[in-house]
Amino acid sequence: MNSTSNVTPMRQRILIDAGVQGTLIRRTAIYAAATAIYLLVIFILSDALSHPKEPVSESLLRCLDEAVFWAPGLMLLAPLFAYDLIHISNRFVGPMFRLRRELRKLANGENVAPIFSRQGDFWTDASDSFNCLREELAGLRELTADSRVQAELADTTEPNLSTVQNPASTE
Repeated sequence: MNSTSNVTPMRQRILIDAGVQGTLIRRTAIYAAATAIYLLVIFILSDALSHPKEPVSESLLRCLDEAVFWAPGLMLLAPLFAYDLIHISNRFVGPMFRLRRELRKLANGENVAPIFSRQGDFWTDASDSFNCLREELAGLRELTADSRVQAELADTTEPNLSTVQNPASTE
C-alpha cells in the first residue's frame, strides 16, 4: 500500500503543532540574533583595529551607518524565512500530528480510517505502518468480538446446572 497514492487536500492551518513549530521559530530567531550580534561585534572590532588612533565609539558609529544598508533587508527577509520554516516543518509535523491523533482514537477503541500522506510529506512510511497496524488490530478486535458472542451463546444454551436436580439427591 503506497500512502502517497491517496493525496489529501492542502493543509488548512499554518501552524500544525504550535509547540514544536513555535520552538523551531524561537530557536531560529535566537540563532539569527546571535549571528547579528556576532557580526556587529566583528565589524566593530575590525574597524577599531584598522583605525587604532580613533575611539571605539567612532567604529561603532561607522558600523551603525553600514547597518542602515543591510538591516532593513534582513528585516524584510525574516518573515519569508519564518514562513518557509513553518512550511517545511509542516511536512514532518503534519504527519506526526495525524499519526498521534489517530493512534489516540485507536487506543480508545474507536474505528479509524486509514491515514494518507500529503504530497511532499516526510515519513510516509509511518502512515503505511499505521495502516497495517490498524488493519491487524481491527481483525483482532473482530475475532475477540466473535469469541465473546460465541461464549455468550454457549452460556445461554447450556442447561443451568443449579436447577437440574441430581437423580441421586432425590432418593
